[in-house]
Amino acid sequence: MKVLVIGANGNTATRLVRRLAQGPHDPVAMIRDPAQRAKFDALGVPTVLGDLEYPIDHAVSGADAIVFAAGSGGHTGKDKTVLVDYLGAIRSMVAAQVHDVRRYVMLSSLNADIHSTSRIAHYHKAKAHADNHLRETGLAYTIVCPGGLTDDAGTGRVVASADLEGPGLTSRENLAQALAMCLDLENTIGKSFGLLDGDMPIDVALRSL
Repeated sequence: MKVLVIGANGNTATRLVRRLAQGPHDPVAMIRDPAQRAKFDALGVPTVLGDLEYPIDHAVSGADAIVFAAGSGGHTGKDKTVLVDYLGAIRSMVAAQVHDVRRYVMLSSLNADIHSTSRIAHYHKAKAHADNHLRETGLAYTIVCPGGLTDDAGTGRVVASADLEGPGLTSRENLAQALAMCLDLENTIGKSFGLLDGDMPIDVALRSL
């Protein structure tokens, strides 16, 4: 399966690309800056240039699945959060529909809520609006909602539940492993769930959703 990873240069997404490259799938890394290409060349992963503020049909065409792992980043203004995390996500969904890419995995956030009053409410609202749009597209979607991301080593153990909320941490390695597994687990289609570091093996946790 040819998997387009949008936002591939991010910390979590790069881990995901690395995992996919070692497995049965063929990842393609969508990047914004040609300078980022060398990292993926070293992994033997092809790249495509694309910017979520503009049409990305050229990147989506020919893919079998999309993992949306892009984000405006913590050092940009609220306007960029809307442009990338919300409108950019919708742009990728429309492109998926146009080019008949049915499988779509969204990297969202725990506590995403259109009525959020959190410290990063603009981010949680943008992610919630994007998630809600995805649910209405008819795509074979999965929405994965991690807690606060860490660079801790992956334990391969998590807790996954549609009812998770509040504080909690998720290692990027565990998250990348879960995102990769979701591509092959049909029971995760049409599901939205929280993912935190925990005690259950990732494959068991995902299969129990």
